[in-house]
Amino acid sequence: MILKKGTICYGSELGEYNMFYPAYDQKYELTMNVEVTKLAWVGYDGFKAVKVLSPTDYLPVRVLWIPEPA
Repeated sequence: MILKKGTICYGSELGEYNMFYPAYDQKYELTMNVEVTKLAWVGYDGFKAVKVLSPTDYLPVRVLWIPEPA
């Protein structure tokens, strides 16, 4: 799956019950297309988790949260 340039996404943070949640203070706007794969995690607050595949050194995080389609 490709996230297009201009997509707004958020990093992850460890929260209750050692689960990961969107980190709303880690907001990113992609300046290039990024290849990701969906993670089989439970969505949270209208967001779903994806793992960055390429380029791996573009962002300081490997898991991003993106808005789920309405």
